[in-house]
Amino acid sequence: MTLPDEVVFLFDVDNTLLDNDRVQDDLRNHLESEFGAESRDRYWAILEGLRDELGYMDYLGAYSATDWKTCAIRDCC
Repeated sequence: MTLPDEVVFLFDVDNTLLDNDRVQDDLRNHLESEFGAESRDRYWAILEGLRDELGYMDYLGAYSATDWKTCAIRDCC
């Protein structure tokens, strides 16, 4: 007997559940306070590039692609 495939739910948050502008502002402010403006801008450039490539905002993908070891943070990775 074969097991059923895993079930995956995808949903689109288009300002109906979250205020996307506020989430982005909060993230920008947090990244700047923890990592500095240069690292924030580097993360945001990667995020925008992924959005152009994928067609959606991949926050986790941008986080994974950012080299946090070169950031200016108190307790850097």
